Amino acid sequence: MFYEFLINQFPFGYAYNFENFLYNKVRHIATQGLEERVDYFLVNKVKKRIEAKIHFLIDENHAYSPYKSLFGSFEFNHRFPRAIMQEFTEFILNDLKTRNITYIKITHHASCYSERKAMVVHDILVQLGFKLKMRAVNHHIPVDIEPLETWMSANEKRRLKKCLKDGFTFNVEPESRAEEIHDFIAQKRKEKNLDISISIEKLRLYLEEFPQTYSFFSIRKDEEICAATVAVRISKKILYNFLPASDTAYNAYSPMVMLLSEMYNYCQREKFEMFDLGISTTSDGKPQKSLIRFKTNIGALEGFKDFFEWEA
Repeated sequence: MFYEFLINQFPFGYAYNFENFLYNKVRHIATQGLEERVDYFLVNKVKKRIEAKIHFLIDENHAYSPYKSLFGSFEFNHRFPRAIMQEFTEFILNDLKTRNITYIKITHHASCYSERKAMVVHDILVQLGFKLKMRAVNHHIPVDIEPLETWMSANEKRRLKKCLKDGFTFNVEPESRAEEIHDFIAQKRKEKNLDISISIEKLRLYLEEFPQTYSFFSIRKDEEICAATVAVRISKKILYNFLPASDTAYNAYSPMVMLLSEMYNYCQREKFEMFDLGISTTSDGKPQKSLIRFKTNIGALEGFKDFFEWEA
């Protein structure tokens, strides 16, 4: 048998036969706040390759992939036989049952990272008794040689030109301004009755643990921040817009349009292939129509992100 399923046994010397995203790296999983973890690997013993994996954090009789992060779920070689992936998933579910796990939550990455993989995971999990708890609307922008303005609606183009004409500036902010950017985002979210999903202490930890992974961008007018965000380098190919916020005092300009346009230009310079704008769905699964409309007008494409649950 070429293939082997491993539990809590890291296959040292084996190469990943797929792209290992930031949030599924063991070092990042270790920052999520639970110490007990179960790691599953599917390896090709002959070619010494890791063909698939998933990590779970355990809280009593609950298993999470991830616990507190953008996504977890399976990563695997897209050419890998689906039948073996299903066998691997059944093996994992049976093992978790022997550990007295009665609840499992799996959040898969956005479909734009690989729609085929997203559908394979969906079909296998549903077949094994998982419920699709939520399919959130997600938007992304493929990065190519054209400027983002090419796909913008006429209104967004006008807002962009207005910002440029009136002296708004785009800034790739240094890490020394992380607290200033974080404070701005937290305040603007609070004004809209929204929480910020990461503390400044946790952000500092990420900056230390994952250098050159978290970046800060802003639009300023006469040095005053009008819009800002924290972006995350998910991989060499994908930049994720993590924490966008803008000042309502500048709504007539809509500086977020300029921020996204300039970040797209940044993606071009840095050779990213995809700019992920994240989900436009409330925590209870309702589409945020105004946000969806805005992202569509910017030129983003719609996809989905799946959230699964299993209960004994």
